[in-house]
Amino acid sequence: MNRKVITSNEFRGYKINNSENNNLFCHKKTLDHIADTTEYMTNNHSRTLMVRLDIQTDQDSEHTLSSKDMTRVIENVKRQTDSRFKNGKNDPDTHVVWVSERTTPDDKPHYHLAIFVNGNAIQNGYSLKEAFNNEVKKKLKTDKDGLVNFSSSNGKVGKLIERNSPDFEHQVNDAVHAASYLAKTRSKEYNPKGSRVSSCTRIRRK
Repeated sequence: MNRKVITSNEFRGYKINNSENNNLFCHKKTLDHIADTTEYMTNNHSRTLMVRLDIQTDQDSEHTLSSKDMTRVIENVKRQTDSRFKNGKNDPDTHVVWVSERTTPDDKPHYHLAIFVNGNAIQNGYSLKEAFNNEVKKKLKTDKDGLVNFSSSNGKVGKLIERNSPDFEHQVNDAVHAASYLAKTRSKEYNPKGSRVSSCTRIRRK
């Protein structure tokens, strides 16, 4: 299958992160996942919080966090988060775009996630980090912390998009730019042949 690659620093009207020198190519499929999820969330919620997390696998552990394990982790966190933070009409409506990468052919995979939630239900991305941290530790059968990292691109609590703000367009572009790091082609060349470029939770179409 031919995997389309974007070489410019703009996609569907959004600025994307392809490095300062414009030499970090990006997978179109991942950018579509990010743009589609952003547009769905901002159309359905007056406030959207986007949070980027990086999840490592302990290279010295006998356990590996496989893509299948990662899918289960995301499903568990989504179920817990949507239940725990639901407040009247404010359903967290958790959506995740995620990718798997390897630094070398012999490395265990690590993961990058862009998590989108209803910002009226969840205002602080660290609650999402904590939920993922707990589930990852369960899957890896470890008490070790530090495997789930809150990306510096999030700022203090995550990227907040407010539909009624005069800065709405800037906020959307800022969130998409931060999330577009997931789309880079670099470090995905060592993934198993036939593996997905990226995955995302299903968007409910009305």
